[in-house]
Amino acid sequence: MAGRHTLMSGAGVDPVGGFPVVAPGGGKYSLRLGNSNIGAEAERARYYVRVPANQNNIYTLLYSYAVVFQNPGHGQTDQPRFEVTVFDSATGVPAPCNDFTHVSGVGLPGFQTAPGGVLYKPWSTASIDLSSMAGRTVAIDFTSGDCALGGHYGYAYIDVACNFFQTHTLYCPDNPTYTLSAPPGFQTYEWRDASLQNILGTNKDLTIPTPTTTTQFAVILEPYPGFGCPDTIYTTFSISNMTIDHTPDTALCSGTSVQLSSGTNSTSAPLAYSWSPAATLSCTNCDSPIASPSVTTKYYITITDKDGCDATDSILVRVDEKVFAEILVADTFCAFDSVSIINDMLNPPNSDFRWNLNEDYGTIIHGLGNDTIIGTWPSPGLKKIKVEAINGLCKANDSDYVYIKEKPFANFEGDKDVCVGMPWTLRPYPQNAIYEWTIDGQSISETEFRDAFTLTWNTTGEKMVRLKVINESGCTSFKEESIGVHEYPIADIIPIQAEKLCKGKEYELSAATGYRYAYSWSPPQYFSNNRSQTVTGRAEKEGYVYLVVSNQWNCVSRE
Repeated sequence: MAGRHTLMSGAGVDPVGGFPVVAPGGGKYSLRLGNSNIGAEAERARYYVRVPANQNNIYTLLYSYAVVFQNPGHGQTDQPRFEVTVFDSATGVPAPCNDFTHVSGVGLPGFQTAPGGVLYKPWSTASIDLSSMAGRTVAIDFTSGDCALGGHYGYAYIDVACNFFQTHTLYCPDNPTYTLSAPPGFQTYEWRDASLQNILGTNKDLTIPTPTTTTQFAVILEPYPGFGCPDTIYTTFSISNMTIDHTPDTALCSGTSVQLSSGTNSTSAPLAYSWSPAATLSCTNCDSPIASPSVTTKYYITITDKDGCDATDSILVRVDEKVFAEILVADTFCAFDSVSIINDMLNPPNSDFRWNLNEDYGTIIHGLGNDTIIGTWPSPGLKKIKVEAINGLCKANDSDYVYIKEKPFANFEGDKDVCVGMPWTLRPYPQNAIYEWTIDGQSISETEFRDAFTLTWNTTGEKMVRLKVINESGCTSFKEESIGVHEYPIADIIPIQAEKLCKGKEYELSAATGYRYAYSWSPPQYFSNNRSQTVTGRAEKEGYVYLVVSNQWNCVSRE
């Protein structure tokens, strides 16, 4: 219930008694039952414990409590009070010798008087012997109450220990002695060895020579009259090397922070922490400081426990230098142009740059991973450019836009080969643009589109035809092609028999030889094979013989 069942934490103190609101040596929290308001209020908290079935001998629960009472001087049944009751949760049968009640009044053992006559008892420890409750679930009720007449308050703090058997471990075996401590708040103490035969001491604390092996000790606790029964609890002493568990080596970006943490296997609280170097730490005596180094730094942590045992370890914090991203690129380009894009900031060596042109179908054609790239886009429009600069854990991002203008299409068609002196037809690709022609041995001054141009070369050889097209956006496109201008083949009839022929006599004719020449003799009926370079025929009558010769480019000569 808010304000009446309050979970307490931190380093605060009770406003009346001045004792800590959290039990020293306990956990991080305690429960406050009640408050300083009046009104005949009462509060209760119930704690359940399952006692294992195999625990038939010693099973003791420890708890800490602190109490604050006003003392109005009423009869005992009307006074503020604090009660503890223990019973079997299934049957309601009380556990033997485990209930007690503090009732406000004069002469209460362990109580002190604050200004204004308020009584208080600082943190004390009590035990509950559950050895007879094996296999049962035990309920423990903690109850605080104001005076029954409604004019005076009473409240209490409780903290139940999570461990039933305390184990002492020394984390520096070279210490010559060790001090065992029993729970505070009992009237008498008697330390014995595990056999209970030998008395070792009669104070709350027992200093012993450091055992070399695991050893068990017993302490007999005698409570103040009316506050429980005598109890015997056992503690086990062991030896171990102290170690530190800490944040692994880590890294951060310059200008940022990282929280370091540390812990130890030592259970001997309280623990003292010491961090160095101190200049870039938020604290040097806490368990988890925040580190803000500007350069790579190795931090050292030393933890010292209550017994004076200590251990030291280190954490390396790598500091990555900051990176910066700022894209520098011209406002406009033409489609398919190579665009120079720069991250215009000075960055650490070995920084990586992740560019992204893909959102608008751009392509990086050079410089992938560098601070300067060459990119291109195939289509016009507004294009987005993104870059992420990376150095270890440091990252920086930027984006920008570039407008890509449409590029004209420079193209023309025409035969790849032509015979010298023969007309050649050039057919350009139509578009709204300026045409600039550069042609070997020819010239076209017209800059507007025309369906076709006719050109003639009077010399043989490879003739280059170059076209530059410029559209209204100023974007250009180029094309060039080589046209072969070829000479005619030689058509020359060589008679092998030059004398006059008699009718019915055979004759033989030959043509000039050329690379990949094709021959055609006519009239074809005069010859046995009119497609050969050399042909034979029979003289039937006087007349003319004709020869047509063509080369591989279809240039034709006749005789």
